[in-house]
Amino acid sequence: MSARRIYLAQHGLALDKAVDPERPLSDQGTSQTRAVAEQLQLTNINVSRIFHSGKLRARQTAEIFASALAVDDIDSTDNFSPNDDVRQTVSQLNFDDALYIGHLPHLDKLVSLLVSGDEASGVLMFQNSAVVCLEKDTSKDNYSIRWYLSDNLISN
Repeated sequence: MSARRIYLAQHGLALDKAVDPERPLSDQGTSQTRAVAEQLQLTNINVSRIFHSGKLRARQTAEIFASALAVDDIDSTDNFSPNDDVRQTVSQLNFDDALYIGHLPHLDKLVSLLVSGDEASGVLMFQNSAVVCLEKDTSKDNYSIRWYLSDNLISN
């Protein structure tokens, strides 16, 4: 049996648009993301490269994960913004062990589509800085959720 594994993460908690229109990570978002990234580092998962939507908060989240996981290859990618069509995103998931960082509601819909075949099925509800690991047996159509990690599962 051959399996593909991908990771999807929601960006860390960002400042409100009224405070800063660029919406960088808040202090809380930075520390939440760092906690999740450090927990992943302890598990020795292998992330081959990191992609993000290109929005500042997603790029900052990607940089925190890259630092903790010793990943040098970080790029922005299309079709990972909040309201992008998830069916277009699926064709971009070409790299095994890649971490893709995006936004809601896109990520909820993407995971639902990959796992159940229906983007409206509500398979998972993301939280800021959370990561889900999806795995696909190459002989099957859909992915399975291998694990989900959010900062509220980590004791500080």
